Amino acid sequence: MNKKIARTFHLRWFVVVALVVLMTIPFASPVLADTTADVSVTATPEYIAITDNVTDLDFGIVTAGTTDNTSTDYVGITNLSTVQTDMTIAVTADTWAGSVTWAHSDTATADTDQAGLNSNRGGSWGTGDVIVKYASPNYIYEDCPATTNFDYGLSLVVPTAFTDGVQKSITVRVTAAAG
Repeated sequence: MNKKIARTFHLRWFVVVALVVLMTIPFASPVLADTTADVSVTATPEYIAITDNVTDLDFGIVTAGTTDNTSTDYVGITNLSTVQTDMTIAVTADTWAGSVTWAHSDTATADTDQAGLNSNRGGSWGTGDVIVKYASPNYIYEDCPATTNFDYGLSLVVPTAFTDGVQKSITVRVTAAAG
């Protein structure tokens, strides 16, 4: 074979081999990948809510100078709060409505036309009683865990004497606040 033909043959052979080799090597192309990264973010709001299962309590006819009690689990509080709360109990006025009003005693002591209230959270009367005040509410359940329900009762300290025989009324309120 003459040299010129041999060189052309070798060159062609080299080109063919080079093309085969190049065809087996993957071509560099950009890799397809995600161009975003998502994070799902959630938040639960602090939510404070309570309900009770008793909206009216009638002690009926009461005798001067006595104390009348409900059971200590008479009123049930359903706590829907998502956080720990402090529960207080108070009356919403300083007098009991009804013709000749009764004064409400913040020390739960009786006198003529003066009454008082105590509460007890599911214990025994005389142990753990909480005075139901007007001026400054007392805790009925401090540091109540989220969604923890509880019961309480009321004790009426009846006036020592009455000026009239007209029914009297006052509102007791349990309040929940973040604690």
